Amino acid sequence: MKDTSRHLLGAALLLGLASAALAKPPNIILILTDDQGWNNTEMPMILSRADTRSDFYLTPNFKRLADVGMTFSQAYAPHPVCSPSRHAIQFGMTPAKLKKTSNRAVNYPEPFPARAIPQVLKSIDPTYRAAHFGKWHMYHHPAELGYDASDGRTGNHTARQLTTDQTKHFPHDDPKRSVSLTDNAVQFIRHQAHTDAPFYLQVSHYAIHLSAEAKPATLARHKARTPGKIHTAYWYAAMIDDLDQAVGRILDVLDELQLTDNTYVFLTSDNGGTARQYPHFNKPLRAGKGSYYEGGLRVPFFAAGPGIEPGSYSSVPVVGYDLLSTFADLAGSAEKQPKGIEGGSVKPVLLNGGRGVVRRPRVGLHFYRPLDSVLIRDGHKLRRTHRTGEIELYDLAEDLSETTNLVAAKPRLVKRMQAGLEDWIKEIDATTPSPLDRRLRRNPRAGNRRQP
Repeated sequence: MKDTSRHLLGAALLLGLASAALAKPPNIILILTDDQGWNNTEMPMILSRADTRSDFYLTPNFKRLADVGMTFSQAYAPHPVCSPSRHAIQFGMTPAKLKKTSNRAVNYPEPFPARAIPQVLKSIDPTYRAAHFGKWHMYHHPAELGYDASDGRTGNHTARQLTTDQTKHFPHDDPKRSVSLTDNAVQFIRHQAHTDAPFYLQVSHYAIHLSAEAKPATLARHKARTPGKIHTAYWYAAMIDDLDQAVGRILDVLDELQLTDNTYVFLTSDNGGTARQYPHFNKPLRAGKGSYYEGGLRVPFFAAGPGIEPGSYSSVPVVGYDLLSTFADLAGSAEKQPKGIEGGSVKPVLLNGGRGVVRRPRVGLHFYRPLDSVLIRDGHKLRRTHRTGEIELYDLAEDLSETTNLVAAKPRLVKRMQAGLEDWIKEIDATTPSPLDRRLRRNPRAGNRRQP
């Protein structure tokens, strides 16, 4: 009897191993929004704080994703403007290490010394197929980085502009191209559903960047509503509504084709919300897009898929340059990540109810540009202004709005964090300019060329 039990157990283990070996790698979808503020959704980013949700914007499909997945309350974009963030997400490195700390074009060495998300996934499983639709805003063409399908090397101005009054003369019936790029994404998903190949899909929305555009019916609906106390702009609410509907279409087709059991969906933004014209839009966060204060860096971040606890929250800090490592880990090989990446896999946190740590080569989240640099570590944030040498230190758990500088109160912590930040800056040689920056010294007009 014991021998029989032993044989049955052995057979079961072998069957389990065989099933695991034959299991299809997961599909992975990244929905990247543009300039979306941390509090630009109808559900709170911090469950216990009502002021971390919008009091006017309606995002039922964002909530739908959060309800079946995990909300990260302390998620960061790699940079406070778009092109550096998009490079960092694609390559799993900080913009500083990539020498890409502004929207200005940079001529990288050829071949580029890093691998992008599709290339990494295909090194794990060559059957992966990858597509990108929407705003690209990067130097290389998507095809050069392993994308099998795309709508090209697109940029900010691919989505046409609205007139200055933001209420009429819509140039077309597809504002921000939220409909057409989602059409492309849905078509790609349907095609892949009829194959045995896993896929990576990145849908990079033009919303909510630049001028506000929305469908006339959506605009009229929100114009008739009573505005909130913090968020009052009906045209902005309408644009977010159109974006939310596009997200819903992706979730709908996954449900229809019964792909949810083997698909991970991530949603985040390339940087924080704009605050130049509307300083209160990001409250309770300080400042907005372009700033290293929380309003420029902290962004919405949701993840749903197999093994992720529905409706869960995580306070574990994550950043956009963690995505490449995370996707590689979910695809089944944390070991095949490129050398030199700076992100870490969020998978252990995703599959553990939001608890755990993200293991990166260096502890903490690092940010650098010629103006200033930041280290976020163990609940504190240190910011250094390079020109003046000014140091700021904030306790983010107690002072989310960054109102109280603790430099005088915690000198030993300041010293440790400053040393850690400086060590990282030296390690990646952040202060050495890019090839373009060297040319600018000889020809300042060269910097006028921007990426599309």
